[in-house]
Amino acid sequence: MRSWDIINRYLEENKIRYISALGFFALLFVLIVYIPFVQRKDVYKEFILDRLRTSTDLDIKVKESDLYLLPFPGIELNGIEIRKDNVLIAVSDKVDIDISWFGLIKRMIEIRSIAINGGSLHLERRKDGSFDIVEYLNGKKKETEQKSNVKELLDDVNSRIGFSAEDFFGISLKNIEIDNFTLVYNEQSHEKKYVVYFKKSQASVSFYGKDVDLLFQGRIDDQPIDLEMTGGLQNFPVNWEKLQFSAVLKTEELSLSLLREIFNIFPTADFSNTKLSGRTEVVKEEGTIFKFKVRNQIKDLAYKGGLPFGNIRLNADFDLDLINKKVAFPFIEAIWEGVAKLTAKGSVNWKNRSLGQFDIKADYGDYHNLLKLGKLFQVREDLFDPNSPPGIFYFTGELNNIFAFKHRFAHIKMEAKYVDPLLSIPNFHAYIYNGEILGKAKIYPDIPKIEVEGDAHRLQVDKVLLPYLSEKIMEGELSSWFSFETQIRNHSRDSVTELFANMKGIGNITIKNGELVGYANFMVPVLNTLGKIIAFKGVDGRELKFEALRSDVKIGGNEMYFPNMKLEIENSGMDVDGKGTVGFDQKIDMRLHLRLGGKYIGKGLQIPIIYAGTFGKSIPYVDPIWLGSVYTGMTLLGPYLIPLGGPYAGGVAGSVIGEYVRDLWDGVTGLFGGSSSDSDKKPKEK
Repeated sequence: MRSWDIINRYLEENKIRYISALGFFALLFVLIVYIPFVQRKDVYKEFILDRLRTSTDLDIKVKESDLYLLPFPGIELNGIEIRKDNVLIAVSDKVDIDISWFGLIKRMIEIRSIAINGGSLHLERRKDGSFDIVEYLNGKKKETEQKSNVKELLDDVNSRIGFSAEDFFGISLKNIEIDNFTLVYNEQSHEKKYVVYFKKSQASVSFYGKDVDLLFQGRIDDQPIDLEMTGGLQNFPVNWEKLQFSAVLKTEELSLSLLREIFNIFPTADFSNTKLSGRTEVVKEEGTIFKFKVRNQIKDLAYKGGLPFGNIRLNADFDLDLINKKVAFPFIEAIWEGVAKLTAKGSVNWKNRSLGQFDIKADYGDYHNLLKLGKLFQVREDLFDPNSPPGIFYFTGELNNIFAFKHRFAHIKMEAKYVDPLLSIPNFHAYIYNGEILGKAKIYPDIPKIEVEGDAHRLQVDKVLLPYLSEKIMEGELSSWFSFETQIRNHSRDSVTELFANMKGIGNITIKNGELVGYANFMVPVLNTLGKIIAFKGVDGRELKFEALRSDVKIGGNEMYFPNMKLEIENSGMDVDGKGTVGFDQKIDMRLHLRLGGKYIGKGLQIPIIYAGTFGKSIPYVDPIWLGSVYTGMTLLGPYLIPLGGPYAGGVAGSVIGEYVRDLWDGVTGLFGGSSSDSDKKPKEK
C-alpha cells in the first residue's frame, strides 16, 4: 500500500501540471495548425488540384472536392475524370488523399496516402516500346503554356498564403489503396489485351521507409489472384545479396493462358485451358538463395489440337541460387490420381554445363501417361546455343507398381543418365509375376523410341499373356532372352498398340512345367478327329501338360515369328515341333507336327496340325490335305487291314475320315477350324 500511496500523492500534486501541458499543446495546435488550415482551406484545395494538373499535363476534372482535418487531414475527390486531348483515359468514383500532420506543422502539404475507390484506367504500350500514359505524365509540354501556367499559379499562391509555393507542396507517400478499380492494358506489338481488376489492393511503406508491403486481391482477365508481398526497399541497381522479401501467391482455378507468352517455349503444348489452384511461397533472406514452397494442383493439360488430360497435385520445396546458378530440390511430391504418385529430391547446377542429379521413388506409376506428360514439355530448339554442350542428368530410382506395355511391375530398381536426346539405363532390375527381369535400355523421349535388352527368369506365363488375351491359354514358368526396339510414329493411335506395331527384335523363350489350356489345347480337336482311327491310350484330351516349350523368336511387322518351336509333352512318348507367327493383333498362323512313336501303332507317325485365324475364335485342326491322303490310303488298303480288326479296319476308317473330308469339301470347315462355337460340333457316327 505504501507504493500506491506514493504514486497517488505524486499524481495529485502534478495533475495540474499535466492538464496545463495538454491545454498548452491543444492551444498551440489550434493556433498553428487548425486555424491556418481552416482559413486557407480553399487555397489548399485549389492549389493541390492545379498542381496535379500542371505536373501531369492532364485535364483533371473533379465533380466534388472537400478538405478535412479530423481525424486526419486530407482531401476527398469525387467524380474524377482524367482526359488527354479530349480523350478519356481514366475515371474514378472517389479518391482520398491523406496529408501528413508533420507537414501541416511545418506549414507544408505532404501527401501521406492515397485511396482510390472505383474507376478505370486505359494503358497502351506502343510497338516502339513506349507507353502512352508515360508520355501523358512525362511527355514534352509546350514551353510557353508551361511557363505561363506555372508562373500565374505560383504568383497567385504566393500572394494568398504568404510564403513560397516551392516550400508548400511535398510528397511523403506511405500508402496507396486501390479498390474496385479496372486497368485495361493493350500491347500493340503482340496485339494482346489484358484486363486487371483491383478488388482490394494496397502498397504501403513502413514508418522509417525501409520496408514495403504489397497486397493484390483481384482478377486478371477474369482469373482470380491473391498476392501478398513484404520486402525491404533498396536503391537501384538492386543488390541481390542484401535483398530481402517474402511473397505468397494464392490462386483458384487460374488459367495459365495468362502466361501464354512464356509458354510459347513449348511448341507442342496448349495451356489455354490449363487451370492452376493452390499456394506458392517465396522467401529471400540476406544472401543469394531464394526459397520456394509450392503447393498447387494443375489440371487440363493438352497438346495442340488434342483433348485435355491430367489432374496433378504438385508439392515441392526448392532453393534457387541465381549467383551460383544452382537450384536444389530437397522435397518433391507429385500425385496424379490413378496414374502416378512420385517423390524425389535432387539438384541442378548450370554454372558451366548443366549438371543434375535426382533420386526418385514411386508408389505407383503409368509409364505411358508419364511419357505423354514429359513429351508435352518439349522446348523449342532455338532457346539453346547450338554450340553449347548438352546438359547431363543422373537418376536413381526405386519404383513400385509401374504399369508399362499392359504389364504391372511390382518393383523396379534402376540407374539412368540423360544427355539430350537420349535417356540411357545401363542397368535395371524388375520384379514381376513372381519372377524377375534384368537388363538395360535406351529411351529417346522426343521421338519417342525405346531399345531394351535383357533376361527374364521364372515369370508366370499365364500372367504375361493375360493382358493380350481374353482367357488363359497356357501355364508354366517363362525364361527368356530378348533384344528389341520400338517407337511411336502415329500419335493418333493408342500408344501401346503403336509400340507393338513398330516393334522389331530377336530373342528366345523357354517355358517349363507348363500346360496348354482352353483353345490352345490342340489335343482336343486331334482326338475328336482321329480318336476313332488311332487308339490314343493313356492320353487325356482334357489336359495337355508339357515338360518344356522352347523356341527362338523374331519380332517384326506387328508379329512374332517362331522358326523352331519344340514342345516336349510330359509322360506321353509324344512331342511337337513347328513354326509360324503370332501377331500382336491376335492373328495366328502356326504349323505344328505331333510326332507319335514308342508304343503307338504307326511308329514315327507325324500328324500335321494347323493353327490359323484369331486367338479366342479359331481352334487348331488337323491338316485336311494330310487327312484326305490318309482317307485315300485307308480306303485302298482297307481289305488288307481287316484281319487286324478293331478301329483300324478299312471300312471304319474310311467311313469316319471320309465323312470329315466330304464335309470339308462341302465347306463345313468348322469341323477342323473356324469359330469356337463351330468347334463344339461333334462328328457324326456311322
